[in-house]
Order: sequence, then structure tokens, then C-alpha cells
Amino acid sequence: MDFHGRECAPMKQLEAKALILEEWDRWIAKQAVDPSGPTGKDSLKFFFELEDTKSPLLDFQSRGHDKWRIIHAWLLSAERVNDVWVPAPRIVPSRKPRAMRDKFRAKM
Repeated sequence: MDFHGRECAPMKQLEAKALILEEWDRWIAKQAVDPSGPTGKDSLKFFFELEDTKSPLLDFQSRGHDKWRIIHAWLLSAERVNDVWVPAPRIVPSRKPRAMRDKFRAKM
């Protein structure tokens, strides 16, 4: 909310990206980081800390996308982290449990 008590519109991604990168630079300087450099684990820890403190930096337009993935991509493109995000494997739903299959057959 702004000082008039109205809801503020979320920041544009370009605006948020610059602020997130500035905050990352401050934050990472205080962290014990692997000698090979910060990784996705560090960016996730950073994101969780922003969430835990309810940081206004997370109030940006995500268009339904995961904000951590957006931030991680920004950190990768700015060469602030040195790993490549590997998408999680797609989880395929298993077959219906036997009890549900039997109920379905019983109705036929």
C-alpha cells in the first residue's frame, strides 16, 4: 500500500530486476559461499529470506510464473550465479488407486 492506504501496483519486471540484483550483491557479500561461486542453492536461500521478511522486492509482475525461477534466471543472466537451472522432471500422474477403479467398474 502507498502512503494514502491504496494498493500499489506490482513493479514491472525490469524495475524489479535491477533492485533484486542490487539486493543480491549486498546479500551475497555477507554469505559464506562455495569457492566455485554462488549456485542455485544460494539463490534459493536468498529468495526464501526475501519471502520470510515479506520483502517488497517480491512484489513484481510474474504473469503466473514462479518468482524464484524468474529471480534465478535474472541472477544467471547477470552472471551472479554459475549453475544452469535444470527443470524438474515432469511428474506423471499414476494410475487411479485400485479402490477407485473397482468403484468405477461397479457402477457400470
